[in-house]
Amino acid sequence: MKILIDICLLRAAPQDLPVSRGAMLGALAAYAAAGVVGVLDVLAFENAIMAAVVDTLLLAAVTHLVLQWRRLENRLTQTLTALASCGALLSLLAWGAAGLVREAFQPEWIWAVFLVWYTLVFGHILRHALSITLAAGVAASLLYLVFSIGVTGVFMNPVPTAAG
Repeated sequence: MKILIDICLLRAAPQDLPVSRGAMLGALAAYAAAGVVGVLDVLAFENAIMAAVVDTLLLAAVTHLVLQWRRLENRLTQTLTALASCGALLSLLAWGAAGLVREAFQPEWIWAVFLVWYTLVFGHILRHALSITLAAGVAASLLYLVFSIGVTGVFMNPVPTAAG
């Protein structure tokens, strides 16, 4: 957990994580679960699950393809573990923070701050995984984020309200 926090604070890199298929699968499961929890207030449960599963599969597929393209497949386990673990951790922190300060701030402001942090952390991870600059890593992170939102947006049917 300390390494994950350090990665989120840009003080550690994915290569600092152990190479563990079990940890990677656990991280992907946590990423999917955090994805569900993060959108339950705006999506029906079934749509939240579908969006989270698709986003998780997309994260794994895109990461694998980009590492394969760069001929760095040996970094897949640690990279996916870092991306999914940090993604889950930051999503849950954002969800919790938005709930705690709901009275003082609009939740959208909290989500915006975490979105910037999330993009920076993913860029940091990609910088190390792909041996590129931080700017290129952040750009890749932003491209992935836009792509992911575009793909998972299909599931964004709002939860029906009692008045609606």
